[in-house]
This record gives sequence, C-alpha cells and structure tokens, in this order.
Amino acid sequence: MKHLLLKLLMAGFFITSVSLSAQEIAIQSLRQNIDIFTGVLEDALGIAQSTGLFGMSIGGIDSTYLYGQGVVLEVRTSLANRRNRMSLSFLNASVLSLPSRPNPFTSLRPPGSPEFEETIRNFANASGIEAADFYADMIDRVANVDYSISINSAIRQAVESARSLRTMNSMDDTVYAEIQTEMASLRQELQGYTEELRQDTAEIRTTSDQADGTVASDIMFEMQARLDEFMARIEPLKQRAIAKAAELKAQSEEAEKEYVARWAADVSEFESNLYGAMCDYGSMLRELPPQESVAIILTGLGEDTEDGRHTDKVHVFNKTDLVQCQNGELDLAGLRQRSAQYSY
Repeated sequence: MKHLLLKLLMAGFFITSVSLSAQEIAIQSLRQNIDIFTGVLEDALGIAQSTGLFGMSIGGIDSTYLYGQGVVLEVRTSLANRRNRMSLSFLNASVLSLPSRPNPFTSLRPPGSPEFEETIRNFANASGIEAADFYADMIDRVANVDYSISINSAIRQAVESARSLRTMNSMDDTVYAEIQTEMASLRQELQGYTEELRQDTAEIRTTSDQADGTVASDIMFEMQARLDEFMARIEPLKQRAIAKAAELKAQSEEAEKEYVARWAADVSEFESNLYGAMCDYGSMLRELPPQESVAIILTGLGEDTEDGRHTDKVHVFNKTDLVQCQNGELDLAGLRQRSAQYSY
C-alpha cells in the first residue's frame, strides 16, 4: 500500500513538472510572438522613427503579458510630447496673472507716514506753506506713477506671449530673439527714466535743507518741468509696451486654439490608424489564447482630469474580434464598437 502511494505521488510530481515545463515553453513562444507583433505595429503606426532631443527615441511600444487575461501594450508617441509642450505654453500664459513688481516710488509717500508729515512741516517752517504744498504735490505725483502696472506688466506679458508662441512652434527663433531684444531695450529705457526720477526726487528732498526761508518760484517751476518731462517721455514707452503686449497676446491666443484643434485631430487620426493596424495585423498574435484580449495604452493621450492631470487612453480588443476583422467578417466600425475605450 505504501509503495502504491509513493508511485502515485511520484507520478503526480512528474505530471506537474511536465505541465509547468509545457507552460513555460508556451509563454516563451507567446513572448516571441508578441515581440514580432510589437515591431510590426510600431512600423504600421510610424512611431519607431520618432526622435526627440539629441536624437533620442520618444516613440515606441512596451509589452507585458498577463496570464489568463492577455497582452498589454504601452504606446509612447510624439503626440504626448506635443501635449506637454501645449501645457507648458498654458503655464507660461498663467504666469501673467501673478502680481507684478510693486511701484518702486510708492514708498516716497506712504499713507499716514510720520516721516512724510514731519518733512512737510519742516519744509513749511523753512520755506513757507506754498513751497510745502508744492513739495507735497510733487511727491504725490511721483508716488502715483503707474510704473509697474502700465509698463513693466506689459513688457512681462509680451515676453511670456512670445515664449508661448515659440513653445507651440508658431514663432521661429529669429523673431523670438528680436522680441527679446526689443523688450530688453524697453526695460533699459525704463530703468534710465526711473533713475533720473529718483535723482530728481532726491533733489526735491534736499531742497528744504538748502532753503533759507523761501523757495524761489523758478526752482519750483524747474522741478515741475522735470516731472512733466519725465511723464512726456514715459508715455510713448508705455504705449509701445502695451501695444506690443496686446499684439503678441492676440497671436498667442489664436495659436493656442489652432494648436489644440490640430493636436486633437492628430490624435483622432492616430487612433483610426491604430484600429486599421489592429485589424490588419492583430491576428498575428497566434499564440494568444482566443478568450484573451489585447489592451493598448496610449500614454498621455486620455482626457484631462479636473485637476489638470493628463490621463492615458486605453483601447481593449478581444482576440476573436481581431481575427474576424482580419478575415473580413467585421469592419473597422464594428471593431471600434466592440472594443472598450476609456481614459485612466
């Protein structure tokens, strides 16, 4: 009885060993089959030749087999890179909503500043009420120069719009460099005018220390003329900056619309090519059991989530449907209808 039991156990171990060996051979054969099919699919979809920076490949297919379920193919395409570029462009545009640098002259007359009120009193005692009023008016005008809002913000917007256009390939490097140079020139002009205004303001501040009881009217007129001259020179600069910012912003918004529409059309065309390739070559997966499936994951091509994250687009094909399509028993529309499609 013991000998019979031992023989049965040994037979069971032998059968199990043979079964495992056969399974390993089948999986090895399936792996080779999947590798061949993957290469054919890459050529059919034209993604094997996709290259990025320094000639590195940005397209390809990675395969995985899940026992009892089927093949999973992760497809990387240049379309995902283009989408990331588009997101970068939108990010550049969103930077424009951030606060600009503060007006550097607002500190000259902070509301309720004891230092300012004391300066006015000293100026009035030394030079008279008229001169004190003049001084207060001058400081008020300087402190309310719309430096950051009208000029610096416009330059900033122009630069970001140009960067977005270049990111979307809607502006070549030559034009982009010209705009960068133009904006740098505007900044330099603005800095020059600002420094002049700072010097004039410093002169206004020291006038009270130099006064010997009165401030001559010609000095006040000179101060007024300097500020008027500054305003006259800063106005054309402001208009140039605002006009350029408006021009580039309109171009950027139009380019974004065109880029999004073109990208969506290219994704749709790629998916149509995918269905055609699966119908033509899907039956090459001969080693794949008929009850299993082929899942295609299009990396980064799914719908956006509410938090702005890019999802993957998944297409799942039944092996039997692929065979029927290749045999002409099922057309592409029918194959698309039977496949599962979702973003994840």
